Amino acid sequence: MSSAVADLPRGGPALTALLLAVDARGLGGAMLDHPLHEQARSFSLLVQRALPDGAPLRRVPSSVTPDRLYGGVDLAATLSTGTLVAERGVLAAADGGVIVVPMAERLSVAARTALCEVLDYAEVQVARDGIGEHHAARICAIVMDESIDDESVHDALRDRLAFVVRMRGSASEALLDDTDELAVASWERQARDARHRVMSVSVDDSWIAALCETADAFGIDSVRAPLMALRCARAHAALHGRLMITEADAEVAAALVLAPRATRLPPPPEEPANDNEQPGEPPPSSPPEPPSAKDGESADAPEPPTPPDQQPPDADSDESEQNDDAPSPPSSSTDVLREAVTSALPPGMLAQLLEKVSGGSMQGRVGAEKQNMLRGRPRGSRSGLPRGGARLHLLETLRAAAPWQRARLKQAAAAALLSATPTTKARPRVNIRREDFRIRRYIEKTGTTVLFVVDASGSSALNRLAEAKGAVEMLLAESYARRDRVSLIAFRGKDTELLLPPTRALARAKKVLAALPGGGGTPLAHAIEAALEQALGAKRAGSAPLVVMLTDGRANIARDGTPGRPGAERDALAASARFAQQHIPALFVDTSARGEPVARRVADAMRARYVLLPAANAKALGGLVRTAMQMAEGSDRA
Repeated sequence: MSSAVADLPRGGPALTALLLAVDARGLGGAMLDHPLHEQARSFSLLVQRALPDGAPLRRVPSSVTPDRLYGGVDLAATLSTGTLVAERGVLAAADGGVIVVPMAERLSVAARTALCEVLDYAEVQVARDGIGEHHAARICAIVMDESIDDESVHDALRDRLAFVVRMRGSASEALLDDTDELAVASWERQARDARHRVMSVSVDDSWIAALCETADAFGIDSVRAPLMALRCARAHAALHGRLMITEADAEVAAALVLAPRATRLPPPPEEPANDNEQPGEPPPSSPPEPPSAKDGESADAPEPPTPPDQQPPDADSDESEQNDDAPSPPSSSTDVLREAVTSALPPGMLAQLLEKVSGGSMQGRVGAEKQNMLRGRPRGSRSGLPRGGARLHLLETLRAAAPWQRARLKQAAAAALLSATPTTKARPRVNIRREDFRIRRYIEKTGTTVLFVVDASGSSALNRLAEAKGAVEMLLAESYARRDRVSLIAFRGKDTELLLPPTRALARAKKVLAALPGGGGTPLAHAIEAALEQALGAKRAGSAPLVVMLTDGRANIARDGTPGRPGAERDALAASARFAQQHIPALFVDTSARGEPVARRVADAMRARYVLLPAANAKALGGLVRTAMQMAEGSDRA
């Protein structure tokens, strides 16, 4: 390897930046995971410097509007000249360069859609307000994930970015501390040469199949992932002066592109079975062989089933050396890439993947977004009059009126000439009409109300109530940093009691939970109706409800208070059907020892997620509730 190539970075953010500079259009960009300001600045500048000379660098705030991204009417020029003047947006102005988006998790739906569209088609189409233009927008997007708990960069945007760069540890520090301008200049030259070489890099079909198999093994459903991994391998080969993808290029592509997208662990490889041998029965020809051979040879043989009078050890070693020099078949290529992906997983990722597979906790909150005209996060404007407290959006109003000023002024002048009574009143410089008014839109995020409905009947009440207490206290501790509320409903005997109304007060919750009694029958139908009533009340109050039932499902008290299992089960199923009609997300935790069939029937009738948890604890229940919040989010938005 030449010295010009030997100084290339072997990994980390620096290598990712150079790969982006080689094939920015094909790789899309990178997402920086919680970077510091200087780290993000150094990474963006390195990408810009490695791009062709004059590549622009634009920083876009997360509150950017679609008009600013796409372009539209130049308001000042249009009002001053009286003619429609178009203005290029940020995406078109960044053609051939880099766009940096801090706090990308807070991008509006319209801004996120515009960015994804440009990453797909590399052009901007403007067709509004009398403007019809097309502009090239070949950009490299660098977005920053600075989310806290409940926010995350949208999956549609993440899917279009090849890399996820975790700006922590020695790799990011090396990027910041590297002040050798000669080395950086050498990287830039090699990136420029690689851009001319990347389209000439060829790839063997075995590596294409291996990348696809590796993506499937790690649960990566996106079609873009193996395509981007292939482009990354070609860029890495071109950067190192190669015209053919090698194993090293494929390993780097798998580690940088596929590893951050892994959602599960691959299944262990199956051991090949011999169909001719019966389980537990040795082959008939193998026992007579060892006695005929020397005792020393049979004892030292590394593989007892292999006859000793086969090839000598030297022949075996020569054959293995020849196999090492031969090209790897697709199966071995897949194994190599699986090892590369597994080794590239960050610390703790394996445990998180195991949690996802087993249905463990997931981050996120149930609170959905709803429109509000008075308060919340600004989300553009809409046509309307400033009534009932709605606020006028002055700039958008002027922008809507600007294209029509010339026509309206001519119309006003013609009307003045035709008027019988001359007027000396000066004509307004800006003619605004009713249809031009725009009012501000706000998005307010609703809170969450988790309703714990706990079976306090019978001998199992002590264990179940202790677990519910721990789960409620854990969620209340988290609700101080969020807007979630927790409520507790207990049912026993012939009635249901609201022990804890929706609250965030930890001291009050602990006091009520400590005095929670137990014993009596199981009025399951009454409990489901009480949960439905409380959930509808929380929904009317603007909160997103989530019902968590903890019971063994052995209903023995009917809705009218009479004992008997057949009638109690019928009433429970009827109440569950009414609950399902309201489309309220629910989690049904079966606390029986081995699972009750009636509990599953009730959960299915409620359209709730059924979980058998006989050995539940507070931590497990807290994780299940956080998982179920994802269900509530989708249901509330629908």
